[in-house]
Amino acid sequence: MDQASAGEQSRVGKSILGWFIAIGSLVLLYVVLSWFDNTTELSPDHDHVLQACFAIAGLSGLASGIVGIRKSKGITVWRRAPLALGLSLLGFLSVFLASSRTASIVEGLIDFPPGKTRSYTTLLLISRAYQTHGKGRSWNVQTTPIWSNLDITEDDYEFMLTHRRAGDNTRDPDEISSNGYFCAHVTIQQSGNALRVLHAGSHKLPKGSVVICPSSTGR
Repeated sequence: MDQASAGEQSRVGKSILGWFIAIGSLVLLYVVLSWFDNTTELSPDHDHVLQACFAIAGLSGLASGIVGIRKSKGITVWRRAPLALGLSLLGFLSVFLASSRTASIVEGLIDFPPGKTRSYTTLLLISRAYQTHGKGRSWNVQTTPIWSNLDITEDDYEFMLTHRRAGDNTRDPDEISSNGYFCAHVTIQQSGNALRVLHAGSHKLPKGSVVICPSSTGR
């Protein structure tokens, strides 16, 4: 390898490294913000904000791929293609995670001003529960009639498994049909028409939050 080629590869390496550092910084921001995102907003849904985050992330992913192609001219084609694809995916995911988490926190600050927000405990009907496996294993419940997806503890999920409702004939350990048999005992905050669940968001509901609904005990 001549000196010119070595210098070119060195510049490529530094450029790509800088891009990885930028992506890593966004992922770190997402992790840090997750510690502060401890609510799940039930209404309003803010779907338009999520769509905007998705669009921005898509553009960022495209830009990352272009950067990967332009900055890797000094390496072989068979290495440039996967590099560009990898940067594109990482760019999309890092921007989407960081922007959506930031938006969630900002939405909470706007929708729930301290002076106009009240808190109370209540029961939310659970429509179903499920668990996921792998490195990011989780145990989740979905509520009704206002839909939300809340993380619960493994102990609460085991409670649901051992107390399935009479009409839930499946034995699938990854899926539990509740249809209002189970409830989530939660703390709600309300400000006008805005509602959110506390101790949720990127956190699990406290242990013992899942109970059999009082109206179900007489069935």
